[in-house]
Amino acid sequence: MRLFGYVVAAAVAVAAVGVSVDAFAQRNRNQGGTVVLNYQRVVAESALGRDMGAKLAQIRQQVAQEAQALQPEGASLEQERQRLAQASRNMSPEQIRNSASLAPQVQQFSQRLQQFQARQQGLQGDFECSQAFALRDFERLSSPVVQSVMASRGAGVVLDTGSIVHASPDLDITNTVIQQLDQNPATRTATVARHAVAECAPQQAPAQQ
Repeated sequence: MRLFGYVVAAAVAVAAVGVSVDAFAQRNRNQGGTVVLNYQRVVAESALGRDMGAKLAQIRQQVAQEAQALQPEGASLEQERQRLAQASRNMSPEQIRNSASLAPQVQQFSQRLQQFQARQQGLQGDFECSQAFALRDFERLSSPVVQSVMASRGAGVVLDTGSIVHASPDLDITNTVIQQLDQNPATRTATVARHAVAECAPQQAPAQQ
């Protein structure tokens, strides 16, 4: 699913990156065994992941509709840009700034453009923030299942399949994790809601007195 193109980067159970399972297991022999997990498959194939994807697709569609509603303003801005470019033809930037008629128009256009671009970026940011919250909830629900399967295998390390060269199929816990997620009603439904980009902005530390 295109929606989850970069979801592997948010894997909850990936403990480290290695070139091979055997080499990694040898270095970590005192920490228990090693298993592997295809996290992208868990997201794409589990009922929980499919539900999350469907709900995120609805938010994406809503954002796209709101972006489309901005098109008339974008067209108006382009017309104004062309008009100002024609009006200021053969004028230097200094002459434009000193023009009693053009300077206010250019300033007003600049303000409109900044506001328009901020609205566009805000819409994209809303979707990305909503996706981040959804993935966080997916992690919260799936992580205990991964840990439980690890414990049943006596494993202390789990590697994502995208970070290794080769692993024995016997070490792969992907199908088991998907099955256990799907068997529990509590891990079949994702919590997905629209979140404003401001909710994902880093919090600034209060200024010291």
